Amino acid sequence: MGKSELTRIKLEEALERILSGHPIIIPKEQKLSVKAVEEEAGLGSGSVYYYKDIVEKIKNCNLKLSSKSEPSNAYEDKIKKLREKLSKEVRLKDKYRSEIEELKHQLSSMASQHNQLALTIQQYQYKVGELEAEASKAIQKISKPLSN
Repeated sequence: MGKSELTRIKLEEALERILSGHPIIIPKEQKLSVKAVEEEAGLGSGSVYYYKDIVEKIKNCNLKLSSKSEPSNAYEDKIKKLREKLSKEVRLKDKYRSEIEELKHQLSSMASQHNQLALTIQQYQYKVGELEAEASKAIQKISKPLSN
């Protein structure tokens, strides 16, 4: 087995490890790429390009992975956005409920004050009426002796 065959085997094994999710050298989160396969195989940059069939295999696997992940990612993104929107709406609803309760309390307090002030005004109007009546009687008493 020549050096070329050993390199090919290293590349294919590295590709399989990455696809199975058990890479040894690169992080599991790293995306599948020609460079990632080279690093996982322990080879230098650009060495995989001597093997056109492996480059094609990597590109095909990458396309398959991206086509599988996009719908679920789009679906997950949509769900995430909807959940964020829902939580925002719930927060706003709670905020408005607390504001309504506070405003109802203020309204109740203002109505109570209004009733107290209306009662006080009515009492003072009654007193003013009594004082005016007394004043007119006093004026009549004073004016009677003067007119005689």
